[in-house]
Amino acid sequence: MATFGQLAAKARNYLDAKVLRVWIVDSKARSITVFYPDAAPQTYLGDTLLKDPLFPGL
Repeated sequence: MATFGQLAAKARNYLDAKVLRVWIVDSKARSITVFYPDAAPQTYLGDTLLKDPLFPGL
């Protein structure tokens, strides 16, 4: 299993390839970390509502 650091490095590779969002989902921690090409990553925990203009209505 990959570490979070390894997944974050892979996320950076995707962003460098012009992917607009990368989500790392941790089901054990009940968290989603969203990586953006032009901003710091954000981590959402538990029941926090995740809103993203790229995915309206999600």
